Amino acid sequence: MTPNEATLAKSHLHIPSCQPILRCSTFSHLIHSPCLAWGIALTHLILSSCFCTLVTSSFPLEVGLGVELYESHEGFDTSVSFFARNTLQRSPSTMGLRIHIAIDPTGWCCITWVFFIWIYNSVFIPRLILFPHYDEGHISSALIICYYLASLCCVTSLIRASITDPGRLQQNPNIPHSERDLWQLCNKCNMMRPKRSHHCSRCGHCVRRMDHHCPWINNCVGEDNHWLFLQLCFYTQVLSFYTLVLDFCHYYYFQPLTPVNTELFVFKHELAFLRLSTCMGLLMFGGISALFYTQLMGILTDTTTIEKMSHSCDEISKPRKAWQQTFAEVFGTRWKILWFVPFRKRQPLRVPYHFTNSV
Repeated sequence: MTPNEATLAKSHLHIPSCQPILRCSTFSHLIHSPCLAWGIALTHLILSSCFCTLVTSSFPLEVGLGVELYESHEGFDTSVSFFARNTLQRSPSTMGLRIHIAIDPTGWCCITWVFFIWIYNSVFIPRLILFPHYDEGHISSALIICYYLASLCCVTSLIRASITDPGRLQQNPNIPHSERDLWQLCNKCNMMRPKRSHHCSRCGHCVRRMDHHCPWINNCVGEDNHWLFLQLCFYTQVLSFYTLVLDFCHYYYFQPLTPVNTELFVFKHELAFLRLSTCMGLLMFGGISALFYTQLMGILTDTTTIEKMSHSCDEISKPRKAWQQTFAEVFGTRWKILWFVPFRKRQPLRVPYHFTNSV
């Protein structure tokens, strides 16, 4: 090779420049852009919605899908129901999916804010803490799996609690003669209802064993979705506490990460994102813990929030039940492990005459 040819060959060689090595993990590369990260979170939400809809649907498949819209109104019910007219009569063996949606702008704003907090933590906590530390070998994959499992259980219980029929009383119920004394007339909707039922002024109808109307799920908390509301409170506490622990460990316990590319949006504003996550975690954990405590005390004493506020607990003459029995009646099963599973259907332990829906 002549000297000219050697010089020409060297000019075509690629000599890497001496640039500082920036952290670009496998997971971080997959979620490189913020838009794609939000897209993954929204996909997670959509898949969770589809999954919880599938697990609440019943078999056989020909049973109709019921969607009920309830307009928030004082004094009377202006509800519109849409049903697939395949089957009008429902037997105990063929119970259909019943979706309850309250038309309340305040409730929609509240539940939108709850979904925003969930999506925010589902995007930025893995993006800034879990995935980078995992790629550098600081944490195990079990922490990531547990975080997403808690997130999935939280959003599933939220969706199901917000769209599940809380226990709306049917028109013209068949009341046995032996139990007519246990029913009373509602002075707002002029319907016969069993004791411990309450008329919700926002939804416009009576709900069996109504605890309260929660704007954060845009639905009443009644006999058929109380167990889902308890699961929502529990998993919200778990997810909030998990987020706070990760925020703390990221700065004070985990090993420092290698230099990052500060040109990326999420890393450029990393401190602001994590501070906002910490503030939301503290607010959610503190508020939900107080709410969860009052709910547990209500179940243990077998009283609802409305009964406590109206001081009508003494009017309900009933013997004190064991805590296992009261929780089993709320969750619809005596298997304690199933009390923490939102991916199932609830069957009441005792099926009285006014039970018509399976949740």
